[in-house]
Amino acid sequence: MKRLRSRQMQHAFGMLDVLVVVVVTFVLAGLLLPALMRPGCRKHPRIKCVSNLKNVGLAFRIYATDNNDRFPGQDLASNNTDLASISVTTIYQSLSNELSTPKLLICPVDKKRVEVQSFAQLTPKNISYFASLTASETNLQSILAGDRNVLVAGRPVTGLLPLTTNLQVAWSKEIHVEQGNICMGDGSVQQASSKRLVQMVADQNEPTNHLAFP
Repeated sequence: MKRLRSRQMQHAFGMLDVLVVVVVTFVLAGLLLPALMRPGCRKHPRIKCVSNLKNVGLAFRIYATDNNDRFPGQDLASNNTDLASISVTTIYQSLSNELSTPKLLICPVDKKRVEVQSFAQLTPKNISYFASLTASETNLQSILAGDRNVLVAGRPVTGLLPLTTNLQVAWSKEIHVEQGNICMGDGSVQQASSKRLVQMVADQNEPTNHLAFP
């Protein structure tokens, strides 16, 4: 008789445990699902920015494959084009065949940029990422592209920046809040703090890397 009661109590406790787990699961689902279903919550904006830059890096490398191993900036320079006359818009328009859409050129948290439907409409206001004019496919550590919110001597950068290895750079609070994403010469993308950015500039084995900013 005692054994029967013991088995009944164990069965009762087992059912109670299952019921508690089910109730807790439903409560958590009710709390978390609405947040997860909100637009923009399915993929973190920083991850989407990294994905955009990976597409940019791949586009650069595909372009080089079809153009004597030269990226667009190098290709233009080989035709005696003055670097000072090459804009970031020109670089990304050169990649129109390799990039599926100009929307990939906008970081999802860059509220100062607007999307356009075609590369023919492209202006700096439609671009979140700087692009190198001198980085090469063979120099894997060279900085190829990245978030535009770079500061030099505390000031935002626009136009052409001759990036030397000893230049003190940092990220502004705009976009990723003193953080940023960098696409390297090998097409990989790295997330970096301001301290890490300074080290990446020093390590790129490029005495002067000319960067075009939007």
